[in-house]
Amino acid sequence: MRSVHRAGILPCFVARLVRGGTPKCRQTLTSLLSRAGLRSDDERCLWDRNVARRGLSRSLALLFALLFAVATRAQSVRWEAGESGIASQVQLVFENCAPDGQPDLPPLPGATLTFQGQSESVNIVNFQMTRTVTLSYLVRSRQNTPVQIPAFTVKTSKGLIRVPAFNAAAPAATLESIASSKLTPGRTSVWVGEVFALNYELSASRRTNPQISPTFDWNAAPLVTEEWSKFEVTEGIVGGERRVQVAYRTRAIAKTPNTLKLEAASHLLQIQTGTVGFGIISQPRMESVSVTSNQPVLEIRPLPAPPAGFSGAVGQFKLVSKVVPEKAALGEPITWTVELSGTGNWPDIAGLPAREVSSDFQVVQPKAKRTPAEGKLFDVTLAEDVVLVPTKAGSYTLGPIAFTYFDPKSGSYKTISAPRTTATITAPAAPLFNTVPQPATTPLAPEPAARTATPLATPPAPAGIPRDPLPGSAQVMAPLARGALTLWLVAPFAGLLILWFGLAVRRAQKTDPVRPRREARARLAATLAQLETATDASRPALLLAWQRDTALLWQISHAAPSAAAFNEGALTSPRSSAAWGEGAPPDSGSSTWAALWAETDRALYGPTSLLPSDWVARAQAALAAKRVPGFRLRRLFLPQNLMPFAAALAFLPVAAPALLRAAGVDPAAAYRQGDFAAAEQAWRATLATTPTDWIARHNLSLALAQQDRTGEAAAQAAAAFVQQPADPSVRWHFVLASEKAGFAPGALSAFVTPGPLQSLARRASPAVWQVAIIVAAFAGTAALGAMLFNGYGRRNRAVYWRAAIALALSLLVGATATAGVLTYGMAANAQAVAVTRAGILRSIPTEADTTQKTSALAAGTLALADRTFLGWTHLAFDNGQTGWVRKDAIVPLWK
Repeated sequence: MRSVHRAGILPCFVARLVRGGTPKCRQTLTSLLSRAGLRSDDERCLWDRNVARRGLSRSLALLFALLFAVATRAQSVRWEAGESGIASQVQLVFENCAPDGQPDLPPLPGATLTFQGQSESVNIVNFQMTRTVTLSYLVRSRQNTPVQIPAFTVKTSKGLIRVPAFNAAAPAATLESIASSKLTPGRTSVWVGEVFALNYELSASRRTNPQISPTFDWNAAPLVTEEWSKFEVTEGIVGGERRVQVAYRTRAIAKTPNTLKLEAASHLLQIQTGTVGFGIISQPRMESVSVTSNQPVLEIRPLPAPPAGFSGAVGQFKLVSKVVPEKAALGEPITWTVELSGTGNWPDIAGLPAREVSSDFQVVQPKAKRTPAEGKLFDVTLAEDVVLVPTKAGSYTLGPIAFTYFDPKSGSYKTISAPRTTATITAPAAPLFNTVPQPATTPLAPEPAARTATPLATPPAPAGIPRDPLPGSAQVMAPLARGALTLWLVAPFAGLLILWFGLAVRRAQKTDPVRPRREARARLAATLAQLETATDASRPALLLAWQRDTALLWQISHAAPSAAAFNEGALTSPRSSAAWGEGAPPDSGSSTWAALWAETDRALYGPTSLLPSDWVARAQAALAAKRVPGFRLRRLFLPQNLMPFAAALAFLPVAAPALLRAAGVDPAAAYRQGDFAAAEQAWRATLATTPTDWIARHNLSLALAQQDRTGEAAAQAAAAFVQQPADPSVRWHFVLASEKAGFAPGALSAFVTPGPLQSLARRASPAVWQVAIIVAAFAGTAALGAMLFNGYGRRNRAVYWRAAIALALSLLVGATATAGVLTYGMAANAQAVAVTRAGILRSIPTEADTTQKTSALAAGTLALADRTFLGWTHLAFDNGQTGWVRKDAIVPLWK
């Protein structure tokens, strides 16, 4: 080796770097030095402290060459696999370059790529520096197969680079297995203008803890649809898996013939795809998923050739015509009312058929009134009242009126008609006195016999209208239940102290703050017993139940608690002694519960659903060690348990009218001003606290009648009648409301035209008659006791006769009171309700199941309401029939 003693710092540094580097580094650097003309006489050392004469310049050239090699490394763009779960993850890696804007990805049949985020990194390995930019995407596929991403070209900061094709791994579960939706028309072939049903249903797996949006996106065009109904949520087992099903309903029509493919509906929901973190610091990871429905195909058939007079109506209709009055005097107005109602394509129906009247009438024709059913677009009543003022006497024929429409059920055109009506117009009667003057010289003739006067007809009283509301407020006693009445008759002396003690014990148990924890502990024991023999399909539901009850046991209020919540509850949470039991410190087994919780999370949301083999045993041991205080009898003597709040509730009926007046709410004033809706709301508020206020019942019926809600008005009038039948205003309005509605509830229909028994019964309410029965029982028992005591004693005849008279009177009063109660029938029961409108009695409380058995339910039917469920009420009828109806279709008579 040529020795050059021009020592330099850089050559020495390179020599040391080569000696301490990796074999690959030494080989590469030695090769570069050889190309540069540098040699070494020792393989272990490239340079010594003495360098060649030109060593410094060559070393600098070598360093520049190395830097240029690092800087000029090749650029590339490639796909790499990421995490795999419900949706697989792929990464687009840009090496030694950066994307120029958002890359234009190729289309993927049956799959989509959703951008998640971007990251950058710099790596230096063996003097090789690599800069990378990584774009992450989620792959969602409708099939559980690998997704093929074809090759494409992407714009980068270094120009266009070709990205090779890539096969993304198949997701662990398809999107359809997690959530799916479908649109289902009632019929796949309909006529133009035919009203047909359209249903939408979303189904999501329960194990993903779905959070479903109550609304979804769907473009109905070119259909005309009603608003979607309120969603109905049910749960069921589909394919061995529990799923949440959300159903919506609507109706639609199509205006033009075509083969129509409906737009797909898009529904957004959140699903749990796993956990973030690990151990006790893990938490659920929620992912937004957009579920797209199917696109059903409808065949819209054109209508046949229309007949003359067809105006475009499609559906089922009813036409009614009436003339009031049919006989009138000259100049008196006649009202000719035509009403068209039914189900059909009402948006395309312009109006009623034309009518012809004689020119002898002056016509006042207001605008037709279109009244759709609540929440319906295709159920409408179109009515028009034409006022005719006759100018000449005679008989006139009005009508007939014909209306032609297409019936989609029969597939043919039909014509309905209202019959003709004859209106008779009479001239004014001639005067009954003579106006011809008599000659003055004519002698007076003998006075003729007195003429028999024709009796004049008494003008009829005006038709009934609602009277003025009654002032003030008054309550009545509700009828006693059958069991309570029997108890009063056979055992009149009840133990007040026993009742008080029982109520206090029940209230103390209900208000015990530790009760939910004791119940949760009992359920945990049952759940663990089921887990010992649970199958893979039923284990997730049991584990969720275990987590829910464990959170109650530990009093953890988080919506989605983690295992760390147990340490917080056991060590740092400032709980009172009442929560843990008096004198009991926080449980020291929190770490055991935290470990059990973390293992449960991994089994529910991890890649596998396996639990440790000893998990159930450890959970049972931890549950056995968890102490929950029992019920302490001394809580019975707390003031809130010893003194029931019945007095406070009793004060509310007395204070409610005063509070309403103090708040400025005067329903009677609102009624007199014509604000019937405000009066209705105020009286309903009164009945919410005092349902036995018969005055409020009566006045509420008046307000409802003023709003033409005849069914509800008749039911409220019936309730006021059974509570206070002796009041004349209540009697009068009960008859009027029943006539307007066309029904009276059950046995109360006999009180509209009362007979002797009804006339006797309406002197008092059923509750008063029941009190009379109890008083008669007490009096009769006392009379029998007096007679028995007198028979064993002095046998005083006066005492005997007085007792006998008292017994006879007691029997008479008891028999009369019993007849009075029985006359009211089912209305004498405190659970009685009246049906306000015709509807359907269902066997189960849902409208989603169309296969269930149903029965028609007439308005005015009386029944007993024994239980409720989510807006539904279960009714029992006197013939043994039972079923469910909507709560808003009934009016309780006493509650």
